[in-house]
Amino acid sequence: MRVLITGIDGFVGSHAAELLLTAGSVEVHGTIITPEPHRNIAHLKDSLTLYVADITDAARMENLFRAVQPDRVMHIAGQAFVPASMENPLGTFQANLFGGLNVLEASRKLARTTGTNPQVLVVSSGEVYGGVDAGRLPIKEDVPLNPNNPYAASKAGLDLIAQQYARTFGLRAFVVRPFNHIGARQSPTFVVSDFAKQFAEIACGVRERRIHVGNIAVQRDFTDVRDVVRAYWQLFDRTSEEIVFNVSSGRAVPISEILEILQKITGLNVEVVSEPQRIRAYDIPLVVASHERLQKATGWTPQLTLHQTLHDIYTYWLDEVRSAHPGAPSRQS
Repeated sequence: MRVLITGIDGFVGSHAAELLLTAGSVEVHGTIITPEPHRNIAHLKDSLTLYVADITDAARMENLFRAVQPDRVMHIAGQAFVPASMENPLGTFQANLFGGLNVLEASRKLARTTGTNPQVLVVSSGEVYGGVDAGRLPIKEDVPLNPNNPYAASKAGLDLIAQQYARTFGLRAFVVRPFNHIGARQSPTFVVSDFAKQFAEIACGVRERRIHVGNIAVQRDFTDVRDVVRAYWQLFDRTSEEIVFNVSSGRAVPISEILEILQKITGLNVEVVSEPQRIRAYDIPLVVASHERLQKATGWTPQLTLHQTLHDIYTYWLDEVRSAHPGAPSRQS
C-alpha cells in the first residue's frame, strides 16, 4: 500500500509517518516545503520517500499525484496557528483552503485519468464550530459550523469542499475535525508546548523560576497526537458511511490543570505570571467534543493519559534545552 502524507515533516505529519512505518507493508511518501531542514523526521528519512512540493502549486500537486499514485492520502499540511491567521488571513486561506483544494483536485484528476481513486483524509479542525452553547456540549458533528477567526474559516471552507467532492465527484474523501492535540515536537507557540518548554528551561537553569501564562481558566479538549494519528489511520478502514468525524478526548481540561500536572512532574516550585498580551479576546471559555461517531466507526478510544503525554512533552523539551545549552546546570525544586 502506498500512502502520501502532505506536510510529513510537521508536528502531526511526523507522528503519522512514525505510525505508518510500524503498520507493515506500507510505502510512506511525503511532501516537504524545502529540502532542508526537517528535524522532525530526521530519524525516519531513510524509510521515507520525500518530495519538495508546495500544496499551493496546483500543477505541482497534479504531477506529484500522477507520479506517486497513492492508495491513501493524509492531507495534513497547512497553516495551523490561530494568531498567525489573524496577522495574515490571506496567506492562511491560500495554504489551508486553496492548498487543500489543490490536493482534492489532484486526487480527482488522478482517479479520472488513471483509475486510481485514493482515499483522502482531509484535516479540518474543531475550531470550525466556534463558540457552542453549553446545552449543545459535548460538540457533535451535527453542530453547525460557526468559525470565529480566519484559521477556523479557512478550515471550515475546506471541510465543506471536501464533503462536496465526496458527494458530487465520488472522491473517496472524508474529513476529520481534531480538537487540541499535543505532543513532542509541537511548536512552543502552542500553550502546552510553551509551558513544558518554560519548565524545561527552569530545570536547566536558563530561565528564572517564573512561568508566563495567558488565560488559564479556559478549558480545552486535549488529545495526545499519537492517539490522533492512530484515529486518522483507523478511519481509512471505518465501517461507517459517514464522512465527518470529530477527534477528541471527550474531556474538558482547564489550562490551570496543565500547569499543576507539569509542576508535579517536574517537582519545581515556580511563580505563575499572567501576561495581558497572552490573552486573546476571541478565546472560547469551554471546548469539549464527543468522539462517539469515531468510536462507533472504528473502535477508537484515547489510550494515553494526560499525565503521560505531559511527561513526554516535558522530556522532549528537556532534551532540546540541554542540546541548546550544553553544560547548563540542573535546578532542584
